[in-house]
Amino acid sequence: MAIKTTQKKVESKGRRGNITAEAREKGAISKSQRGIFNKYIKALQGRAVDKNREKIAEIEDVLTKGRHVRKAPVFKNGKRIGTKDKELGLLPSERAKLMALKIKLEANLTRKAPDDLHKDFLAILPEYAEKNGLTRDILLSVGVPAEDLNTVGL
Repeated sequence: MAIKTTQKKVESKGRRGNITAEAREKGAISKSQRGIFNKYIKALQGRAVDKNREKIAEIEDVLTKGRHVRKAPVFKNGKRIGTKDKELGLLPSERAKLMALKIKLEANLTRKAPDDLHKDFLAILPEYAEKNGLTRDILLSVGVPAEDLNTVGL
C-alpha cells in the first residue's frame, strides 16, 4: 500500500481577500514612513508656531506705531469703579523688552524635532518622496526644511 504525501503549494500571489506576506510588509513599511513623515512635520509646526506668528505680528504693530494700549483705572468719588483702555507711548525700556521678546519668538519658529525623529525622517525621506512623487517644491510647501532636503540630496 502506497502512502500519499501531500505538500501545500506556497503561493507567491494572493487570492482575492488574501494578502501576501510581501504585500503586507510593503504596506507596513509605507505606513511607518507616512507616520514618521507626519510626526516630523507636526513637530516643526503646530499651534504653538501659529500663536508665535500672531504674537510677532502684534509686537511689530506696536513697535511700528510706537504706542500701546493699557488698562487705566477709573475713579468716581475716590472709589475705583472700573478700567478703560488708554493709548500710551512706548517707553524705551518697553520697546527694548518687546524687541527681545520678538527675537525669542522668532527663534522658536524654527523649532527642532527630537534628534531621533529627525534621524528617522532623513532616513525615509528619499524613498518616501520618490514612491509618492513628492518634488522638492511640494516638500518645501508642506514644511520640510530646505536644509533637510539638501542633506538627503533632493
